[in-house]
Amino acid sequence: MGRLDEAFETYRHGLALHQDGVYSMHSNYLLALNYRAEDAPGHLLAEARAFGERAARQALPFAHHDNEPCPDRRLRIGLVSGDFGQHSVGFFLLNTIESLDPDKLEVFAYETSQRKDALNARLRRSVPYWRDASTESMSDEALANQIRTDGIDILIDLAGHTARNRLPVFAWKPAPVQMTWLGYLGTTGLSAMDYILADPRALPAEEESQFTETPWRLPETYICFSPPDLPVDVEPLPALGKGCITFGCFNNLNKITDHVVSCWARVLQAVPDGRLFLKTRNLEAIDVRDRLVARFEKYGITPDRLILDGQFKSHEEHFRAYRQIDIALDPFPYPGVTTTMEALWMGVPVLSMRGRRFISHQGETILNNIGLPEWIAADEDDYVAKAVGFAGDTRNLAALRSGLRERLLASPLCDAPRFARNLDNALRGMWRKWCEQQPSIKAID
Repeated sequence: MGRLDEAFETYRHGLALHQDGVYSMHSNYLLALNYRAEDAPGHLLAEARAFGERAARQALPFAHHDNEPCPDRRLRIGLVSGDFGQHSVGFFLLNTIESLDPDKLEVFAYETSQRKDALNARLRRSVPYWRDASTESMSDEALANQIRTDGIDILIDLAGHTARNRLPVFAWKPAPVQMTWLGYLGTTGLSAMDYILADPRALPAEEESQFTETPWRLPETYICFSPPDLPVDVEPLPALGKGCITFGCFNNLNKITDHVVSCWARVLQAVPDGRLFLKTRNLEAIDVRDRLVARFEKYGITPDRLILDGQFKSHEEHFRAYRQIDIALDPFPYPGVTTTMEALWMGVPVLSMRGRRFISHQGETILNNIGLPEWIAADEDDYVAKAVGFAGDTRNLAALRSGLRERLLASPLCDAPRFARNLDNALRGMWRKWCEQQPSIKAID
C-alpha cells in the first residue's frame, strides 16, 4: 500500500519482541529498507549483518565437506528458490538454464514454494532433480542435510530477502561454495554466503565494502532476460497519434515514494500536456488509488494527468499496455529490472538514474548493455531535464522505438548461450578456488 513508515515501525517492534527465529519478518524489514533513498549503504549492511548473526546463532554449520576437490570434474549445482515459474526470477533463469552444458553442470532445484504454470513446467523439463524445500516439508536442518546428501558443490540462493527464501539454511553451510544471485539486489548479511554474482556496472569496486559476500563479476551483464513468447508486436509511437507524450511506470508501488512523486511531478509540470500511466497490482484497490492521486495533487498534478490501472488478467494484456507509453520512467533508488526489460522489448525507452549501491545500478547496467547510456541521468535535475528533452523530440523517439526490440535481442542481455558460458566460467572459477584451499593429501610410506 506504500505505507512504508508504518511498516518500518511494525517490523522494528516485532523484531524487538522476538530476538531469534523470526526470519521472515527480518527479511521483510531488510527488503523494505531498499525503497528508501535516505538510507546510507552502511546502515543497510549493519541491518543485514544483524540478520546473519541471528541465523548463525540458530545453525550448526558443517565443519567439513566430503566433495571431491577436483577442479575440472562435473559439478553439482543447487538452486534454492520459490520463484521457478511466472516470476521475475523465472524470466531471467529460463533461457540460461536451457543453455547450460549438462556435461559440465548437473542442476538440482530446491523449490521452496511450488508454482504450477507453463514456465515452471518448462523449467522442470530442463532441471533433472527437484526437491520440495518448503518450510512445511523440511526444517532448516533437514534441508541442509538433504543438500549435503545430494553432494551439491555450489549452492545458489535465488531469493535473498524476498518471499519464501531459505537463507537460514545457508548459515548451516551445507555446500562448500555458496552464492547469492538474481532474486535480491543487496547483501544477505550471512558470513556463510561466499559470493554475490554481479557485473562491473552493477557493482563497482568502490562499493564492495557494502557486502558480507565477495563479489564475483561476470563480463558485460550478470542477468540474461528470456523474452516472452507472445504475439505482441511493437506499434508506432503513441504520441504521434495522440499529440501528447505519455510517460509510464509499471513498477511495484512501494518504489514510488514521495521523493519519486515529487520528481515526476516536476517532469509533468515541465511537459504541460503530458500524462503519466501507472500500472501495478496494488492500484486495483480504490483507497490505494485515492491516496496516490492525493500525493500527486500535493505537488500540483491534477487527477486528469494520471492514468491508473491494476494488474491485467493475462501476460499478453500486460505487454499490450506498453503500447500506450512513449517513455518509461524508472523509480529510484529501487529501479526496475524485469519491467525495464519488458519496456525495452516493447520498444519503450527507459529513463533511469545513476545510483550509489547495487540495487540502484540496475538501470545503468541494462542501458549500457543495450547501448543507451544517454538515458542514464546523473541526478534529479538531470533526470527532469532528460525527460523533458526526450519528450520534445518525437522524431527520434519514433525511430528508437521501431528498432529497440531488435537492439535488445541482439545485446548481451538476451544472448543466453553467451551468458551461460560466462556463468559456467564463473562457477568453475569459484570451484577451483575452493579446491586450491583444500589441504593436499600425500601418500605415507
